[in-house]
Amino acid sequence: MSWFNFRKVPPAPEVKDQQFETVLQRLVAAASGGDLYVNPDNCMRAPTVHAVVTAISRRIQTTPVHVFKKTSSKGRDAKEYLPSHPVAKLLKAPNDWQTSVDYFGDMASTLARWGRFIAVKGQGTTGPIRKLFPLSPGVVNIKQDHNDLSVKFHYGTDKIYPMSKVNYIRGPAVDFLTGDSPVENVRTAIGIEIACELYGQAFFENGGVPLLIFKYIAGAKGFKTAEDEQKFINDFQTAFTGNKRHKALLLPPGLEADATKIENNRAQFLETRKFYQTVIAGAWGVPPHLVGNLENGHYNNVEQQDKDFTLNVIMPYIIQIESAMERDLLTQDDRNAGIVIRFNMDSVLRASFEERQKGLQTQFQNGIINSNEWREIEGKNPRDKGDDYYYSANLIKEGAEPPTRQTAGDSDAQADDDESGDQIAE
Repeated sequence: MSWFNFRKVPPAPEVKDQQFETVLQRLVAAASGGDLYVNPDNCMRAPTVHAVVTAISRRIQTTPVHVFKKTSSKGRDAKEYLPSHPVAKLLKAPNDWQTSVDYFGDMASTLARWGRFIAVKGQGTTGPIRKLFPLSPGVVNIKQDHNDLSVKFHYGTDKIYPMSKVNYIRGPAVDFLTGDSPVENVRTAIGIEIACELYGQAFFENGGVPLLIFKYIAGAKGFKTAEDEQKFINDFQTAFTGNKRHKALLLPPGLEADATKIENNRAQFLETRKFYQTVIAGAWGVPPHLVGNLENGHYNNVEQQDKDFTLNVIMPYIIQIESAMERDLLTQDDRNAGIVIRFNMDSVLRASFEERQKGLQTQFQNGIINSNEWREIEGKNPRDKGDDYYYSANLIKEGAEPPTRQTAGDSDAQADDDESGDQIAE
């Protein structure tokens, strides 16, 4: 970007203040054909997009994913954990260069930016899937056949994968086929935020010194040739930029310089940035505090906004990923047998310690969980006699007789009470 403009103009009235919006429009116009063309690959240059994508990907990559089998117990739905299932092993080690944390983090980032994620399934002609090879959506062209409506993924110029060979995860799509990219939908807002970054960088790299406009004094003849004019501009920029910008300035006869006044407080530079933070975050449904805007945030509403972020942003992504993996990674026999893939959202939805304990205590007192299940949720090892369930009516053990009034000298009853008390404490 040019720091100084040289204008060969006749005498003119005093230069008026240049508002920030004007400078911003010029930056966007100057760079819209190149640097500021926003797409899902370069959108992370915008701080708000970076914050949004990071918040989404970190939540998902730290959420455990398991394979379960739906069963029944005493006429009610239950589930059986299947750590040895081929898909469970696959999700623990998707390929040779990504851990499961890397894989799901990259998946979430791609899904948030592109609105879709594509991975080729590595397997033989028969047998379980052994590897998952993610592809950049930018080099994959998704097409649907007009005759049989089959979907194919064209990778580069010579690779074509049918739907059966990929794991395809996508969000909503206006064409019912290709996931819509939030980046594409709010490209202009993202470009303006990047332009704000460029403006701030240019302004502060220049030490807050305004741009200079050179003009001829009335009656001045100017430079003899265009080469002399360009040489003056080049020499001036060499001598008075960088750490030399505050040196004394001596202009050739016939020239004067005007400083372009850009007053950030009057131009509402910070307000503009806050506005576009909110606009961009809203494209993903992300609350403002997660992108660094704490203007209206305090402890209570930030905590509630964080819960809303999990329920309204993370959960839809989780459901998209689960349903697509069940369709593409499980066999038909698996699905018929009730095999499902589930993220463990308990680790994400955990409230504060005090609130969590109150909720677990309510479940314990109503026979929903036992002591060992409580300990498992808290990451503790099980203990003996911790598998019994209790109910709120005097915490009677399931199947036990109601207690009778204790009489003096009834040592056996006292011993039973003590033992029951030990179990409850555990």
